[in-house]
Amino acid sequence: MTAIDFSPKHNIQIRHKDGTLTPMDVPYYEVTQINENTWQIMSSGDYHYLLVGDETGVAIDTGYGAGNLREFLEKLCGKPVPWVINTHNHFDHTANNFYFDMAYMGEEALPLASIPYPSFEGIAFPERNYPKTAVGDGDIIPLKGRELEIFRIGDHTADGIAILDRKGRLLFTGDEVMGHGKTLNGSVSKWKSDLEKLLAHRDEFDAVYGGPDKVADGELEIFYEAACKVLAGEKLEQPSASEPHPPIVDERDADGNLIYDCQRPHSADVPKGGFSKVNPNMVDFVYKGYHFSYDKTLK
Repeated sequence: MTAIDFSPKHNIQIRHKDGTLTPMDVPYYEVTQINENTWQIMSSGDYHYLLVGDETGVAIDTGYGAGNLREFLEKLCGKPVPWVINTHNHFDHTANNFYFDMAYMGEEALPLASIPYPSFEGIAFPERNYPKTAVGDGDIIPLKGRELEIFRIGDHTADGIAILDRKGRLLFTGDEVMGHGKTLNGSVSKWKSDLEKLLAHRDEFDAVYGGPDKVADGELEIFYEAACKVLAGEKLEQPSASEPHPPIVDERDADGNLIYDCQRPHSADVPKGGFSKVNPNMVDFVYKGYHFSYDKTLK
């Protein structure tokens, strides 16, 4: 299969996790092996994963780096990798779905997953109507010898899913769980319900991985405790005053070429005014070192 042609972006540099720079159209992968049959991959976009069963493998998300990802994954594990499961519709998780025979995702993601971000304008992405299948709570991805169960947990996006790998004792949560805390898009009660859904299976996984990286031990429990305290009306620690996050601006190399960090949003993709809309109803608090924000009208 011919790789997507990223050559219109050749003069843009991608800065990888190890500090090296490569042109945006040059394939580049940093790989960490989690266990015998599981790998974490960084190309560009967010972390994505490869899980291998008895006969085949499956990708969890696909990033948005250059190169034929399926070909790379199959060489990495030595088995066919025909499918991908998308944790949600954002293009930094879905851009390379085209290489796979089937993409599994939440139903709301079906019309959204193939829409490129503005920073990819000029790249002729292939036919976007690649095969997709909607999945929901309790659905099983039939990876022989390593069945994967789906859980709907949409707050980061309405179509968000988590994937439980009982054999590998791993849980994959996409961008629903962040290392610094959580800014809720929906209600606290919905987020609490989503966490209860996952924690009901706490004895079936030892580690949690997502787009940002591995989740700290005990983080799911801390997030659940925080949600419970909000709903119970407890007084919670207020964050200290701090400067607002600086806007994402273009960085350039000595020759004037754009530089994009591999896991940071491209400046062209940031909505006017930033990702977070000004909402006077937002309440901030700190719990056990994590920063939380929620809309008090949606409790």
